[in-house]
Amino acid sequence: MRGEVFIGVPDDVYKPGELTNVTVSSCYSCDRLSVWINDHVVYPPLRHGIEPNADLPQEVVRDYEEARSVVDLSPRGAAALLRLAIQKTCMLLGESGKNIDNDIASLVKKGLDARVQKALDIVRVIGNEAVHPGQMDLRDDRDTATELFRLVNLVADIMISQPKAIDAMYSGLPASKLKGIVDRDKPDAAAPGPAEGDKAI
Repeated sequence: MRGEVFIGVPDDVYKPGELTNVTVSSCYSCDRLSVWINDHVVYPPLRHGIEPNADLPQEVVRDYEEARSVVDLSPRGAAALLRLAIQKTCMLLGESGKNIDNDIASLVKKGLDARVQKALDIVRVIGNEAVHPGQMDLRDDRDTATELFRLVNLVADIMISQPKAIDAMYSGLPASKLKGIVDRDKPDAAAPGPAEGDKAI
């Protein structure tokens, strides 16, 4: 009744007891098996939260997906993994990856979008609080941990996906137009002086 796994006592001492509250189901679509304890799937592990941004590198996606698989059981474990994903994303953006706080500060000096800075710092602080004694306790706070997935994807969208889309469209412009843009934006070799008869100001 409490959903615990146990072996019932058989009527016949020569028969094995029946395992209770454990069932196996087969998917109608893929034929893969799932193992249930009471009304919870324990295999394969379910993934919660939104899918990762398609432009995240594979090493970041691995941490992201691991966080999705544990967020239901351990929100603070998921938060810590997402902090690691953010740290690796900072490395992708050209930072050292040794200290995430310093990496964010460096990106801010380079003109980082304020929305991205806030998202990075939210994941950083909550991820730190998840593994160190602090003012936040994420043991049962699944909602907060789930929101971190959205922030990681926000960072990826602004810093990776949008520049990628713009670069693809830009490179698709006619070659003559691209050359005209390059010529337009070349720094002048020398500023022209005042024409003869003009009064210098």
